[in-house]
Order: sequence, then C-alpha cells, then structure tokens
Amino acid sequence: MSALQHLGELRDPKTSATSQPQLEIAGLAASANVRRYKSGETIFVEGDAAPYCYQVVTGVVKEYNTLEDGRRQVADFYGIGELFGISELDEQLHTAEAIADCAVRCYPRDSLLHAVSVSPELSHQFLDTLMTRLHHARERMVMLGRMSAMQRVAAFLIRLSSQQCRTDNIQLAMSRQDIADHLGLTIETVCRALTELRKKDVIIMPSARVFSIPDDEILDEIAHGSSAAH
Repeated sequence: MSALQHLGELRDPKTSATSQPQLEIAGLAASANVRRYKSGETIFVEGDAAPYCYQVVTGVVKEYNTLEDGRRQVADFYGIGELFGISELDEQLHTAEAIADCAVRCYPRDSLLHAVSVSPELSHQFLDTLMTRLHHARERMVMLGRMSAMQRVAAFLIRLSSQQCRTDNIQLAMSRQDIADHLGLTIETVCRALTELRKKDVIIMPSARVFSIPDDEILDEIAHGSSAAH
C-alpha cells in the first residue's frame, strides 16, 4: 500500500506498545511519578534537558516547535497511554503543552532505556512504537507535500476516529489553531473545510469540540482524493 492508503491508521491506546501494564512488568512504576497539568500549561520546552520520558495518563498533550518567524509547527498529539518526549539527544526536541487538563507519568529516561535493553518483550514493543511513530511521520510528509487542504482535514478526522475507536461523539480536544499548525494550513482554511464537510453532512458537529462520521467511506474517499468534495 502507498502512504496515502495508510492515512488515518492509529493504534488503539489500550494495546499500545508502551501501555502501562508492560511498563509495570519492567518494574518502572515504582520509579515514576505522576504530575498534573492544567490546559495550556507547558510540560517542557524545546532545548530543555531530557532526563525523563513521559506517558499520558489522562488528557491530551501536543508537541510543537516554534519557527524563527514566530509560527508554530505542531509535530503531534498524544492521548491516553502514549509516550512522548522521547529524544535521542540529552535535550528535548520539541515543546510539550497540555491541551486539556491532564495527568502525565514521568519515567526516568535512563531507567526506561535500561529496561528496554534487558527485556526482549519490552524491547520489541518499544521498537514497534518507534516504527509506528516513524510511519506516522512519513504519512505526514506525504500529507504536507501532496494533499489538498480538504484532504488533510479529512485525513486528520479519520485519524482521530481511529484513535478513539469510534465514529460517534469523537472528541476534538485540540483547537482549530492547533489543527492548522499541525496540518500546515491557516486557521481560516481549517474552519472552511470543517464547515464544508458539515454542510455536506459528511460529518455532524453538535458542538465545536465533538463530531460524528455518518459514513466513514465518504470521508475516506475525500481523504484519498477520490471524491469531488475535496
């Protein structure tokens, strides 16, 4: 399959390669502490020392970079069970911010990497997580380089649906600006795309932060460019 054919595929957080049960088996729970953040609070800043890796317990977190001209590029969003702040360097590559009230489990980086190195099961699962993360990064390169604005928004909605394992009452925790900064669009373009999808009944939005997908095949066709709606 091409990268476009894989768009929208996300792992169920309950079966994530780095979910809490596997980390407890590795004996890491005792060395971790849980921190709570309000929506809009910064967890760490790009360039900070990186002594910890983080896991979302509740809520949603975004990682982003600030460009020289002040614009932001949102790298990704992380939900329950997902690891973030994983850096191959001794400093953070992104800034992380809570976009909803959240609890975050902090694992000492050295302890996590040691556990991965001595546990074949955890090593396999951790590698699987990193490969999935790499796959999503490649998908996003295709999205930014080849897809129209409508296709990008449709693909993003599909991903949220897949992540939350539902087509009804899907939570849209991030702001329109966050979505725009993630998809390489303006906030006006994102709002227009959502409005057009709603007017065509491709999605139903009872509120600004909740949507449903009556027919996921239609939305998928738009994301793949095979529908006139894009």
